[in-house]
Amino acid sequence: MLHYQFDADESQHLHVIWAWTHGFVQYRDVFDNHMPLFQIVLAPIVALIGERATILFWMRFILLPMYCIAAWCTYRIGTLLFSRRVGIWAVILVGLYPGYHFVSLEFRTDNVWAPLWLLCVTVLVSGVLTVPRAAVAGLLLGLCFAVSMKSTLFFLSLLVSAVITLFLVDRHNIDQSWAHLARCSAGFLVTTLLVPGVVMAFFALKGLWPEFRYCVFDFNVLAPAIAKRSHSVRFLVGSLVGFACVLYAARQVIRATGDPALAFRRGFVLVLCGFYLAALYGIWVLREHQDYLPYHPLAFVFLTSAILTLSRLGSANFVMTTRLSGVLLPVSFALAFLAISLVTKPFWNDSAREETDLLRDVLALTNPCDYIFDCKGETIFRQRCCRLVLEDITLKGIRRRMIPDTLAQDCVETRTCVAVMKDRTPIMDRMFLRQNYIPVDRDFVGRNYLKSDREVRVAGEFLTPTDPRSNRIDFDVVIPARYEIIAEDGQVRGLLDGIPYDGTRFLKTGKHTFVETSAARHLVLLWAQAADRHFTPFDRHHASAGG
Repeated sequence: MLHYQFDADESQHLHVIWAWTHGFVQYRDVFDNHMPLFQIVLAPIVALIGERATILFWMRFILLPMYCIAAWCTYRIGTLLFSRRVGIWAVILVGLYPGYHFVSLEFRTDNVWAPLWLLCVTVLVSGVLTVPRAAVAGLLLGLCFAVSMKSTLFFLSLLVSAVITLFLVDRHNIDQSWAHLARCSAGFLVTTLLVPGVVMAFFALKGLWPEFRYCVFDFNVLAPAIAKRSHSVRFLVGSLVGFACVLYAARQVIRATGDPALAFRRGFVLVLCGFYLAALYGIWVLREHQDYLPYHPLAFVFLTSAILTLSRLGSANFVMTTRLSGVLLPVSFALAFLAISLVTKPFWNDSAREETDLLRDVLALTNPCDYIFDCKGETIFRQRCCRLVLEDITLKGIRRRMIPDTLAQDCVETRTCVAVMKDRTPIMDRMFLRQNYIPVDRDFVGRNYLKSDREVRVAGEFLTPTDPRSNRIDFDVVIPARYEIIAEDGQVRGLLDGIPYDGTRFLKTGKHTFVETSAARHLVLLWAQAADRHFTPFDRHHASAGG
């Protein structure tokens, strides 16, 4: 948690939370395509922690109880469906599985959404279906919707799985009348709508419904069209074939289970896993690694049961070592997962330092009222000059002219003097930033900026004479601000726009002239606030030239 590299989504979520603490409103003042419960609940905690470079570590640890809830749900479901031993080993194996392990430690909405989903499933399989039980499960699903609209897929999976399993088991075997099932379904639907209904009513009453609707609904619906992604026939056919195999397996599990109630629970969770995965590959267009967070614990319950069954069968011929041989297979899986994690992402390599260094520099360089250019809110504690969040969907929309690119214009209009460059910046905007902002830092020791995908830039440019034989320098200012002309090796003297240069001066947008009367070398026009706080470009400039 202290060394694992931060994902861009972690900073983006935290920036939206920070905006709430400073009186800004999600959707109206900052763009976000998630439901707001996660951000609103955590806003008071972020306000108490304050603006510090290590805040992302704090927030990871604050979400740690949700990781424990997911682990408890995995144990509980495994115990209810099979045995306590299956529950314990399921927690161990899914916790060490790299595809789940690394994502589950990040600070993201999905690590609240997934535990709520698992709690909903845990409630549904914990006993006989009653109206109160269905109502509690519906409330948990409603909380899922209030965190992420991806819960639509979960709701569809629950509906399909319940209907299919009901026919596989036969309703009469579990003593459930249609009237009772109707009452349970009604209770489930009413409580499911309760929390998201309150959220939507809040924004509607505040007059923010158009902004809320666009960010949460319209943008997410249009995202596949912007990305122009569509599933190939092989994905759809593969999903259908895979789900058919899951149905066959569920049928066999139900037949092998003597207790009809237990058979229903096992079949329900297995079909739920199968349909969710099939739908994720077959109909869900924008698929990301965090979408598997609620799936992995449920899948590992059945995988663990299969592993332990094979382990028992393999130990049948070893009477003297039955106890030991019965754990060799699950231990082997656990050690294999652990080895893969250590090889792919060694925990002793500090990959999180880059983010904390960036935040430390931004806090030292800027004031609370300063605007900043970044891609997704990486700087967290400052207002972004642009509304667009530069993720894959937005970048494709800009390239296809479906989303207007106003980034350069936004920088000028807000007088943004600080920019954080990343590889995801559009090409034309990257050229604008390189022409009008220069990289700076206070401390170059121990940092390799040439390998980093982030760099802090401030308004300014390197000044070079138009004619090598002349001391006259013509330059353009695009960002109106207070500037200072500095040199690497001495005090700068001369005439700036015909007036003797005596230090910091406000320069308007347009052409300017500096006639040097000193012998200083490597002149730089630099945003005055950066110069005052000892941020200079010289070492990095030389390092880049030398490299």
